[in-house]
Formats: sequence, structure tokens, C-alpha cells
Amino acid sequence: MSESLIFISKNGDETEPNKKEAFRYMGYKSSEKNDVIEELYSDCLAELKKAASYKAVYREVPISLEAGSVDFGFCKIENANLYKNLSGCSSAVIFAATLGAGADRLIMRYSKISPAEGMICDCIASSAIEVWCDEVNEKAVGEKTAKPRFSPGYGGVSLTYQKDILAFLDAERKLGITLNDSMMMSPKKSVTAFIGIKG
Repeated sequence: MSESLIFISKNGDETEPNKKEAFRYMGYKSSEKNDVIEELYSDCLAELKKAASYKAVYREVPISLEAGSVDFGFCKIENANLYKNLSGCSSAVIFAATLGAGADRLIMRYSKISPAEGMICDCIASSAIEVWCDEVNEKAVGEKTAKPRFSPGYGGVSLTYQKDILAFLDAERKLGITLNDSMMMSPKKSVTAFIGIKG
């Protein structure tokens, strides 16, 4: 196990969002063929591939679990759901991933053109960050046995832990991720998560 900080990145045209998931976010069934939506999807996707900058950082750290709490070393979280998720794990990968500020600017630009185009672009970007997180997950875990990733904001884990995670990963300097007063990240298409490693 290495506790060193690992940085990975790639260009936007190297990742293909999950079209089915993007359509689901849009509330559009791909079986209901609509040439206008298909064309808008293709246009927005082409622009997102040029605008997005896929970056991520991660570290694997030893963890200790006791009485419903998980100690990561840099922070301790008392939460039954997270405790259950990481039960049986001796370490965890902590990661942050983003599509970069370019994706945010693109969504904003499309939103000014038309709410519909802005929504489509936003949904494609939402699918893209999930695909990127899956790739980061796979890269970080490798051949190890892992639990499903778990992010602040879910299962009762407070978003305030975003601050601890981003500081631990040096994510502002490495990825350009910052937090507002509500603990929401910027760029918006950014994710932090814990991945439990069994054994």
C-alpha cells in the first residue's frame, strides 16, 4: 500500500460519456427516436470533448473502524452507513476527480443560448464525470478487492468533510477544485469519494 499522492489526467476526447445514462438524466428514452434531441446531443458532446479537462488525484491510506466511526488519519467520521460500507477494510482510497472549469463554462454558455441545450450539456457532463470516476476507481484499486465508492453528501455523511478531503489531496492546487460556503465544489462536475479496500 502506498500513501503517496497520485495524479492522473487526460484530454476530453479520450472519454466517452454513457449516452444511455445521459438520456436518463434528461428524462428522454432513447427508444423514443427524436432527431432534434439526437442532433443536440451530438453537438453538445463534441463541444464537451473539447472543453473538458479530466483530472484526478488519489491516495490509499490505512483506516481504523470502531463503534460506528471510521478514522482515516486526516479526519474521523462517525456515520453508520459509511462504517458499514467500509466494514472489513483495512485501507481506503481517497480521491477527487473533475472535468475542469471548461465544462462549467460550456454548460453556462449553452444555458444562455437555450435552457434545453444547457440541460442537455449538463446531463452529458454528469454522465462524463461518472464515467471518469469509474476509470479513476479502476486505476486506483487495480487488482485489489474493493467496496463500492462512497461520497460525502450520501448516506448522512456531511458535505463538510469535502474540506478535509480536498486539503488532504491538495486538490485546489492539483485540480483547481475549491469550495463555497455551502461546501459545494467548483468546478461543479467534480466528485470526492472513499473506496474501501478489503484485507
